[in-house]
Amino acid sequence: MTQIETPADALARGSELARMFAAGAAEADAAGRLPVENFAELHRSGLLSLVIARKHGGLGGGLADAVEAVAVIAQGEPATALILAMHYIQHGQIAFDDGYWPEAVAHKLVRSSLERGALINAAYVEPFVGSASHGALPQTVARRDGEHWRLSGHKKYVTGIEGLSWVRVMGVTDEADARVGYFLVPADAPGIRIERTWDSLGMRATSSQDVIFDDVAVPLEHFFGDVPVSEGIRYSPLDSIWYLVLVAAVYHGIARAARNDAVRFARTVAPGSLGRPLASLARFQDAIGEIEVQQTGAWRLLQSIGRDYDDSAEKRQEELEALAADASVARLAVIASAIGVTSIALELAGNQGVSRSNAFERYHRDTLSARAHNPHAQLIRSRLGNRALGQQQVRPGGAHAATDAAGPRAWAQ
Repeated sequence: MTQIETPADALARGSELARMFAAGAAEADAAGRLPVENFAELHRSGLLSLVIARKHGGLGGGLADAVEAVAVIAQGEPATALILAMHYIQHGQIAFDDGYWPEAVAHKLVRSSLERGALINAAYVEPFVGSASHGALPQTVARRDGEHWRLSGHKKYVTGIEGLSWVRVMGVTDEADARVGYFLVPADAPGIRIERTWDSLGMRATSSQDVIFDDVAVPLEHFFGDVPVSEGIRYSPLDSIWYLVLVAAVYHGIARAARNDAVRFARTVAPGSLGRPLASLARFQDAIGEIEVQQTGAWRLLQSIGRDYDDSAEKRQEELEALAADASVARLAVIASAIGVTSIALELAGNQGVSRSNAFERYHRDTLSARAHNPHAQLIRSRLGNRALGQQQVRPGGAHAATDAAGPRAWAQ
């Protein structure tokens, strides 16, 4: 096996893994089963450690590398790609936001990923509060008990929970001067219960189940990123940029798979009444051309945000916040493009497209699920509108040139 020493070494395995994962994608979708076997392959390939810093033993990749990895894996099995994206978001913050994670906690998390392929995702959404992107405080509460916190609450849509080793849980303390922050919790800790509630239209294999935390013991040092509740929930622009772009990359990858299948369909299907492949028809040429326009534009957007971020090591906070605004625009555009591409592919395939024996209907169901991710399109548009209308004068350059009156949480997840 080739030695894996650089991001390029790991990324070179991406297409091969995507083909491997694609073989089980239809079954995982139909059964609503998390394809846990895929993550062992990602670990062996080095892709799980892609964005872990070199000084911590990883490959030292950046956001542009993560975008490429997620988009390629999504072509084969998108649930795997979404969980990989969420894993990258947490490790990207450790690698690029020095000091945010406590050093000992970050070391523990990184070592577990490098040594045994341990996965992590966040748990923010709650049944009576909704998403933290709307600003409401969580109802998950931690009480102090000696050298531990005791955490209790109910989280929804914890993607990949049946394959996770760690969960980053947003909660509040029950102190007189209450704080809101994050608790790093082992996914197998006593007191954690998974409720299998996920039965969705698309992305059915993500295992985005409900999780109940019942008096779960969490070491004191596993609480971090905390602020007084009076200051509200805070996100770093880094967190927001990675989240917005990597989620979009998943759905771009699905659309890329639909594009490839549509091209193959047009080239190989030759109805007897026509006597030649469908690709010879002007209608098919125009439709495939529109897919190419959508795919090329979306990919360029994702690449540009990834590269801009990777080049932003010395950028000021305000510049990162502006890049987060651009990332929100990219996410809207890329997801709209993905839904459009899979819709065109489905229409081109006709009756075969809506048959479960083909992947076209699954691609379309999966991309429609993108609309459920927070923050929703209306919220992003409202923030962009407020950002533009809050300016004292109009300047060229669109979202990236505007002054953000909404503060550092404007592009939170």
